[in-house]
Amino acid sequence: MMTTDPIPCFRCGHHGGSPSFGSFPMDLHTIGSLNRSLAHSLNSSRGDSGCTSLELEAVAAIHELSFAVESICVSEMLPRTGDLLFVNVTTTEGQPYCLELTQKGWRITSLRSDCMIGDFTKLELFIKYYDSLYSLLDDISPGYKQRFGERVAKKLTTMTNEDADVISPSSFSPTFSMSPAESTESLQRLTPVLLFDSPLRVHDVNSGIGIL
Repeated sequence: MMTTDPIPCFRCGHHGGSPSFGSFPMDLHTIGSLNRSLAHSLNSSRGDSGCTSLELEAVAAIHELSFAVESICVSEMLPRTGDLLFVNVTTTEGQPYCLELTQKGWRITSLRSDCMIGDFTKLELFIKYYDSLYSLLDDISPGYKQRFGERVAKKLTTMTNEDADVISPSSFSPTFSMSPAESTESLQRLTPVLLFDSPLRVHDVNSGIGIL
């Protein structure tokens, strides 16, 4: 019987189980940069898979940043088109946000999930666009900064340990077939001993040859 790999859901990025980090073909920074470069384009074309570039960016965000927030998913209740979609995020502080994603970037629309109506007393919070979800979370969540920093530090430590294993001195230690006494004797035979018996004549004790 033939088996096929599960098809990922473009709304949440899941393959029927827990998402696998690093399995996505393009990273969030790359997709976000491409989308921002298309901000003034009038057309948003769909690929063969039927998934827009904004959907790819949302899925990449879920894959790459779920470790640094309490929850993150594409809204199933709000409009979702080739030019607009919404992502619900709850930070590690327990604060929910509804985020709008367009070709212009990411924007906070509400302090509630699945909501497009913001608090007009905090207008400055809802009119700012961010080029990436990284920078948005960096502004609103101290817990995100901490978790992101811990992950970067862990990766650096892992890389350092791997490099140390590769260049370990033990892997370059020479092996000797002679005993220490034999080695010393050999060095003595190879080391010339010069004696001066006159101002103009030198004797090599090992060879018995006089050198002027």
